[in-house]
Formats: sequence, structure tokens, C-alpha cells
Amino acid sequence: MRSLPFALLAAGLLAGCAGGNIADRIGPTAGIVTEQLTRYGLDLGQTRCVSEALADRLTPLQMRRLERRARSVTQGYYDPSRLTVRDLTYVASTMQDAVVERELVRATVACDAIPKVVVAVPAPVPEPEPRPAVWLNLGSALSGQSIAIDASTLEEDEGLRQAWFRMTDPGGEGPSEDIFLLKVNCAGKTINATERRKLGADGEVVEKVEYPDNPLPAEDGTVMQIAYLALCT
Repeated sequence: MRSLPFALLAAGLLAGCAGGNIADRIGPTAGIVTEQLTRYGLDLGQTRCVSEALADRLTPLQMRRLERRARSVTQGYYDPSRLTVRDLTYVASTMQDAVVERELVRATVACDAIPKVVVAVPAPVPEPEPRPAVWLNLGSALSGQSIAIDASTLEEDEGLRQAWFRMTDPGGEGPSEDIFLLKVNCAGKTINATERRKLGADGEVVEKVEYPDNPLPAEDGTVMQIAYLALCT
């Protein structure tokens, strides 16, 4: 009768062999995957954390199968020069037991063992500074009204030329606070005022009005004719 307990113990150990190594049943299961976690790039703290998390969620048999599959890989899938957690996650995904991959991902995230991805952020492109206004007086019309052009704003696009202009009334102390964006059609001899801006004392825009498209002929003897001649001849 004294031999019965030993027989029962032996039977239990043999039964344990069917579900994993005897050492897995006796010692701490967290140590099953420790070597492989380190081999796949985890530091000491991450290895301890992940192995303990896996031991809490997986059976010794699941951990042993993961260890064997991981040990068989000798070259990284994503970077042949080294093994990483990404490779280990791929290894787990090839196993029939989906629980292993799920718990490995959970453990690596919880233990901050996911590789940090460094994304290069392009330097912002500085906006070009506005060019200083260069006002050139173009002359006076028969009415005595004069017109000037900001030469720094002159542009040409598909046969049209445009720039900002300002007028000075006869007897006025200085140019008007209003400036106008004029689009000149040289072939059609028309001028289209598309926008008006009112400038403050320091040259800042304090009011802006856009006009509907309405090209008008550059009549002789007017400041519009002077603008037309300046841009088209």
C-alpha cells in the first residue's frame, strides 16, 4: 500500500508529459520564453514584463510551442540583420493557436515593448515675404487725375496683364487710400477692375471689396488709357 502514492505521482507526471515538459509543471512558466524574448530584442525589463504577462494568460504548452517556433527562426523577416518584436509577432501569427498571437500582442503593448516608429516630419516651407510696394507715377489724365502702379505686383497670365494701381485726385494732398487691381486685356484694349482695397495709415489692408467681371474699354484721355498704355506698349 505504501507504493500507491508513488505510483499515483508517477502517473501524474506521465500525464503531465502529454501536455508539456515536466520542468514547466514544476518551475516558473515565465522562464520558458525569456531567452527568446531577449533574442528578439527586448531589454531586461521588457523581457521580464512580457514573460510574466504571457505566463498569466497562456498555458505552459502554449508558451513552449511559441518558444520552439521562435527558436527556429534565425534571420529577421523585416530586417535580415536582426530579430525584432515584429518578427516574433509574425512567428506567433503562423501558429494554429490564435490565442498565442493575441496575448503576445497584448503583452508587448502593455509592457511598452513595441518598437518606436520614427517618422520624419518635413520642415515647414516658409511663406515668401510680401515684396515691398514700388509705386511709380504713370502720369495724369486730361481731368488732372494721376495714376500710379505698384510695379512689384505686375503679373502676366494668358495674354492678360494685371497690377495694383492707385489714383491721386487733382488738388489732393496725396494718393487715395484706395488701391485697385486692374486686369488689362492688351488685344481687346479693355480694363477690368476686379478688386478694391483700402489701406490704413501703416499700409495694412483695412477693407477689401471684390467686383464682378466687367471689362470696360480703355477710353482715350483717361487714367485707364494711361494704365493700358503702361502695361501693353
